[in-house]
Amino acid sequence: MHTRNYHTTDVLNIVPAGTAESLERISAGLSAILSLLEKESERSESTHEIHCLLAMVKSQLDLAASELCPAD
Repeated sequence: MHTRNYHTTDVLNIVPAGTAESLERISAGLSAILSLLEKESERSESTHEIHCLLAMVKSQLDLAASELCPAD
């Protein structure tokens, strides 16, 4: 079995056009949801837990987006 190691430039060449914009929109949507959850988490521990989990997901998404689509 032959595996290929991909370099960052190889990956950047296969990222479809519009990916950066899509990831930015998703991140913005998650930010809005996180803001709402933050307000509600003052009243509910389960909402606070959801906020924490979603914040971690957003952080990972933002990190992956910055690696896939670095700012020019």
